[in-house]
Amino acid sequence: MNDAQNPAVTRLARALRPEAAPALGVFLPAGFPNWTAGIDLLHSFARQGAGVLEVGVPTTSPVLDGPAISAAYEQALRQGVRMTHVMGTVRHAAESGSSVVVMSYWSSVSAYGVQRFAEGLAAAGAAGAMIPDLPPALMAPWLAAARTAGISTPQFVPRDVSESALARLGAAASGWMYAPAVAAATGYQGALDLAGMQHFTRRLRARSHHPVVAGIGISTPARARAIGPLVDGVVIGSPIVRPLLEQPGKLGHAQATARVRQFTEALRDAAPLLNPHPTASA
Repeated sequence: MNDAQNPAVTRLARALRPEAAPALGVFLPAGFPNWTAGIDLLHSFARQGAGVLEVGVPTTSPVLDGPAISAAYEQALRQGVRMTHVMGTVRHAAESGSSVVVMSYWSSVSAYGVQRFAEGLAAAGAAGAMIPDLPPALMAPWLAAARTAGISTPQFVPRDVSESALARLGAAASGWMYAPAVAAATGYQGALDLAGMQHFTRRLRARSHHPVVAGIGISTPARARAIGPLVDGVVIGSPIVRPLLEQPGKLGHAQATARVRQFTEALRDAAPLLNPHPTASA
């Protein structure tokens, strides 16, 4: 099966179609805050307008993540989460009607088995997987496994990416190109350079026809509204994870769900640019 034959991939493309308002993606680690609550929350997020659900693979070395998501991973691992739970979470999340994408660090994929990981995600109903620290030397085996399984391979693009690396990532991408709003770990709440972000997204669009999705540093609905016109989707994680860490139980769940609704409403209000999608060049 190729990705054009995978209905999950088609669902992702619909969520990120350029003529629509920017899609909201919500990140949650598998098994957090616990197995059943995490699945219930993902369904709640979908009902509040999250068109993309990003399931994180818990790891002991989340090199791109700040304190909140690192703590969530640690809690999930303490509770015994393994890759089988990730696959189960994907399967349940896909039943929500929203598109499901997995975010994993390379060490977890390598330990589980590259082909096994890709095939397991496809069978569970995932549209694809993003591996932000994928070593360039191992890009080809991952792309081959994903292509065989019929899932997308979104690519994380560092803010300081060179033109040669950007060309390579653009060629490898399917599903989306991930544009961090800042060069920082997840959970960043400092200032955003919107002019710099606009320049960055234009670079990505010049190298790839795939949707551009932003994340990292989009800590409030107001920031999502400001970033929205530049991109096809926004993924949030720390703003949702924090209340779940700080207020365990029903209160935290209610606060996280309410925040998803606020971000959804902010993106609906985001006014598009006149031409945010220039023609891609080789």
